[in-house]
Amino acid sequence: MEIKIQRESLINGLYMTQSVIEHRTMMPILSNARIEAKGKGVSFTATDLQVGIIAREPADVSDAGKVLIPVKNLYDIAKELQNDMITIKTSPNNWIDVTCGKSRFKIMGASADEFPSLPSSEGVEFNIDAKDFCEMIEKVSYAMSNDETRYTLNGVFLEQAGTGAKASLRMVATDGHRLSYAERPVKSGKLAKGVIIPKKGIWELKKILEDVDGDFTLQIGEKTISVVTKNVTFVCRLIDGQFPPYNQVIPKESGRVVSVDRKTLIQALRRAALLANEKSKGVKFNISPGNLDISSSNPDLGEAKEEISCVYKGETFDVGFNASYFIDILNVLEDEKSILELKNDTSPCVIRSEFDKGFLSVVMPMRL
Repeated sequence: MEIKIQRESLINGLYMTQSVIEHRTMMPILSNARIEAKGKGVSFTATDLQVGIIAREPADVSDAGKVLIPVKNLYDIAKELQNDMITIKTSPNNWIDVTCGKSRFKIMGASADEFPSLPSSEGVEFNIDAKDFCEMIEKVSYAMSNDETRYTLNGVFLEQAGTGAKASLRMVATDGHRLSYAERPVKSGKLAKGVIIPKKGIWELKKILEDVDGDFTLQIGEKTISVVTKNVTFVCRLIDGQFPPYNQVIPKESGRVVSVDRKTLIQALRRAALLANEKSKGVKFNISPGNLDISSSNPDLGEAKEEISCVYKGETFDVGFNASYFIDILNVLEDEKSILELKNDTSPCVIRSEFDKGFLSVVMPMRL
């Protein structure tokens, strides 16, 4: 194999594949990416057997072929090179010669013959705007669980909401303490049941789609989800399991509605959290007509109290929350005002957007 490739193209291809690779793997072959040159370009393929990606870049191919490359080494080298054109050539025993101007490197590669192929993907196709899909990920991903024992929560749940002209895709994430969902319209497809996309897969999808303008095609099968763009093919195995019935934790009604400036609330929560318990990050909300007091207490550190104005008409009550959970939710809102809905002092708090009707978030109260 011998190719000449622009430095930027090489860096792009390696960048797209390196985050998929598991460097601490029981299968050493998976710590590499396969580079294959043919026609007028080169492809970079990486997989951990759960997530797979093929990145395609243009190149001048003098001799077609394929080889496994240590991605991190080649990526680090490419970033430090100064000239635009890089020559990559394989030599006997899978050695890889990299030449750029007066710089020369010799890297140990491996045979590509045993490299696993990506899982095939067939299923329902949806056309959705790439920006909308990235916004959905942004608005729910913070609520994904990190608890490996609850594996069905280690990702996002994707299901169809509505049919026909009102069809949309809804993305949901929860860790048991908070929940968030966002939905956006789709132009085709009919999904019989929801699927769970693992955390690693959802982050890779977002990275790929950030460079896509307009609509893209999302293919959802029984076991995999895939995306094909101009330069990238992505396939991810879905989590095999049942997502919890999330609608049951969303209060159907709320008797108390509080409106407060979003930025002011974030700043007050951040300050109050400085003296909160380091593990629970618990703060107390004291809500009375026209006023919201936020306080925290830690016997080892001291006490904090913040007073901010709000719009509220009702009886005074106290409720506790994890400040970090609340801040995560408020950070993805674009509204000037935060609308907090509570049934009572022991019920979950529902946070909605005044303008984004497809967004909703729930945070569970805590005893303080």
